[in-house]
Order: sequence, then C-alpha cells, then structure tokens
Amino acid sequence: MKLFTSLNIKKWDEYTIRHKPIASIDLMEQAANAFVQQFTSLHKAPQVVHVFCGKGNNGGDGLAIARMLAAQSYTVTVYLLSESGSTDFKQNLTRIQQLQPVPVHLITQESDLPQISSNTIIVDALFGTGLTRPLSGISALLVQYLNASAGFRISVDMPSGMFADCMPLLSQQVVFNAHETYTFQQPKISFMLAETAKFCGTIHVLDIGLSADFSEECDTPYFLITHADVRKLLSPRTLFSHKGTYGHLLLAGGSFGKMGAAYLMTKSALRTGCGLATAYIPKTGYTILQTAVPESMVMTDEELYELHHFPDVRDFDAVAVGPGMGMHEKTIHAFEHWLRFVQKPIVLDADALNICARLLAEHHFSFRFPANCILTPHPKEFDRLAGVSLNAAERLEKQVHFAQKYRVVVVLKGAYTTVACPDGKVYFNSSGNAAMATAGSGDVLTGIIGSLLAQGYSTEDAARAGVYIHGLSGDWAALQRNSLIASDIIEEIPRAMKSLFTNDIQ
Repeated sequence: MKLFTSLNIKKWDEYTIRHKPIASIDLMEQAANAFVQQFTSLHKAPQVVHVFCGKGNNGGDGLAIARMLAAQSYTVTVYLLSESGSTDFKQNLTRIQQLQPVPVHLITQESDLPQISSNTIIVDALFGTGLTRPLSGISALLVQYLNASAGFRISVDMPSGMFADCMPLLSQQVVFNAHETYTFQQPKISFMLAETAKFCGTIHVLDIGLSADFSEECDTPYFLITHADVRKLLSPRTLFSHKGTYGHLLLAGGSFGKMGAAYLMTKSALRTGCGLATAYIPKTGYTILQTAVPESMVMTDEELYELHHFPDVRDFDAVAVGPGMGMHEKTIHAFEHWLRFVQKPIVLDADALNICARLLAEHHFSFRFPANCILTPHPKEFDRLAGVSLNAAERLEKQVHFAQKYRVVVVLKGAYTTVACPDGKVYFNSSGNAAMATAGSGDVLTGIIGSLLAQGYSTEDAARAGVYIHGLSGDWAALQRNSLIASDIIEEIPRAMKSLFTNDIQ
C-alpha cells in the first residue's frame, strides 16, 4: 500500500473532487459519515461529546461530525477557535447553527475553556494534515488543557499539533494526546515514528472514497507492507518440487553461552521453508544443534568456543550470519577477510553488524558490503553503523541514505520495522506487537529472511515478506499467550505462511 505525504494527500482530495466528480463539501460529508459510523460502533449513545474545531477543513469535518452525532441522540457541544475559515468550514458552521439544540461556543482566551468531566468524549478537529508549524497561542493552550482533562480523547484524521510527514517534533511542541485516532483513507507517515506515534492511541483507518486512480498513478517513496502485498510476493510450492528446489541456507553464528541464537535462526529458517539449512558454529554447540534441530546439518569451526574461520559459501544459495557470534578479535579478523569474498545473497545481523560498524569506522572509504546484502539492525546497532540519531525521523533519513550509499537493503527493527532499499523506497511493516520485544526475536527474523533468500526471492522481496511473516507469526502467538519467548514466534511461522497462501487474515 502506498503512503502519501501531506502534499500528496491534498492533491488526492483535489483529484477526487475533479475526477469523480464530487463537490468538496460532499467529500467532507463522506469523511464525517465514515467517522460517525466508526464512532457510534465503539461509543454508544447517549454520551456527552465536546467537538473542538479549527477553522480549516479539519474543523469543517468536526462540524459535520457534530451535526451527525447530534442527530443520533448524543449530547453535543461545539467549540470553535474562529468563526471564519475555509469555504467548507463556513458552510458546515451554517448548517449546525440551524440545528437546535447544538450549542456553539467561541474560544479566544483562557477564560473560555470549558469544564470537562470524566464522562465527556473530546473530539479533536482542530488541525489536520496541512499543519506545518507548531501550535502556539490559544490553540496550544487549548490542546494542553484538553490533554490534562479527564475526558476520553479522539482525533479526527490525526492528532492536532502533529505533522503528517516524516518530521521530528520540535522542543516543547504541543500535540493532542489521543486515545483513538480515526484517520482518513490511509495511515499518515508520522504514525510510524516512535516520537509521534505515541500521540495517536488506537488507530482506525476509514475509507472515505478517495480516487483509486490517483493512488495507482501517484509516485511515492513510502509504502505500508500489508497482508495482500506479501501474499502477492510469495510463490506457492509446486507438486513436483523437492528440497533442492527451495535452496540451501548457511547460517553462521553462536559462541559459548550464546548457542541459543544459532538455534533460533536455524529453526526459523527451516520453518519458513528453505529446503536445506546448515549451521556453522563453534564445536561447543555441535550436540546442542544436532539435538535441538535434527532437521538441520551442522558444520563446526576448529575453535571450541568461538568462530575463528568461516566456510566457503559456493555450495550454498544464501547466507545468514551474526547472531550470538561475539566480538572476539580472531572472529573479527576472520569475518573481515571472509566477507570480501562472499558472492551469495547474505543477511547480516547482530555481531556481524557490530563488526561492520567497526570496519566502517576504521576503513571508511574502502569498506564495501557484498552485493545482494540485507542488514537487520535494531536502533542501537544502526546508530553504530550510521551515527547516533536524535529521533526516529532523523534515523529514518539516515537509514534511507545508508541503503542508497552502500547499495544494501536496511531492515531497521522496531514497532513499524522499516525496510529501506537502494532505490530510495521505504516500506513500513504493519504486522507485529509489543509482546515480540523479547530476547531472540531478532534472531528469528534473521532466519526467516535468510530462508527466503535461499528460496530465490530478491533482497527487497525477502526483506519485505520476511518482516511481515515475522510480525504475523508474533501476532498469531500473542493470541494464545500473554507474553512471548522467541520460540513461540517460530512455532507460529507455519500458521502465518499458511494464512498468506490461503488469505486467512486474523
């Protein structure tokens, strides 16, 4: 699914108005109706509702919403920051002023702020996607007051004070802190970033009938990975296929005390469907791997506790390396030498990334990643690679630049794991949950992506499908358990894969 900037969202509205065709006031009516349908399904009448409106089209949405809720037995009061505004705002203001009894109050100073009880639902329709500067004056004061109230807070399209695009919050920036956000047509890019997503609460995406033609024709570097997207990426297994059809993956990692990481990535790789998996580990882990994952093959390093050598990769279709490997000096030296000669699709994770960060610092101009390379850092690992970022927006910018500069796919793990590609495209993952924040979860992802590479998927497709399968497996696991360990995610990979091939969505 494409994600659009605030400028393209504005163009999307304009395109729909011109080509559908539909009057802008009627499009606003559709948006308000979609909001009210969702609202009334979750918050049954009778309820006290205070609707706070700015003077733009977001405020116009709020006025239409207030009118519709009043017609459905909600006790509605409207509060305005201004009595003048956009054409559609003024038309909806006239409509609601003709209704009785829907009180409309103007807020111009602190003494105009209303009393709000704990049983009040607050609807924030102050500012939408067009906001380009922080709130100030009475609007900032009002938002701070609403945030401090005991009412239940709902935002129309997006929380007021937040920017729609990938922009960092400025110091002391005031943003409406919503319990729920009813956003129109698609999530906004800022919903995917840690510092701004926290203001959205539960997000409901509402179809308001914007033109599908515009969405298909308009270019954007931003995408949301959905169930339908991944279903299209995956190829079904064929009747006369065999283990050789689905690739042979080499998985290198583990050290004394960290053999679990090698186990997790090996088991997850096989669960994801690669035909053959060979784990390359220190000798101390031989019995562990052969016992815990009897379906895998095992090669051991000459060293007992660490990896001091790395194998020839010519007989493998793809490589995954890093989890549990450690940062021993001989490991670093051997890895640096070996990486220069890898000519297979490869996933670098964990200590492999930390070694690369050190090599980048020491050999900044000469260091190169292999072709067809995927990096899977968490934020701290990425900061070691690309420099410390002050916020998620800055880190995303660096991620895109890093992927383009080094011609690699960068999978930055988080609540909405992002996949940045060498062509500048960014994919936000829509699956997964907070229960997956557990030791070993990233090792599972490495195995999943490596398995897809071994099966012949491109680096971009393996990364996109891999992060979604990983998150979806975690979602299935979380339905059955209050807390997760990484092995729980592995056990749900077959269910996640089957749901993608059968289109069985939770």
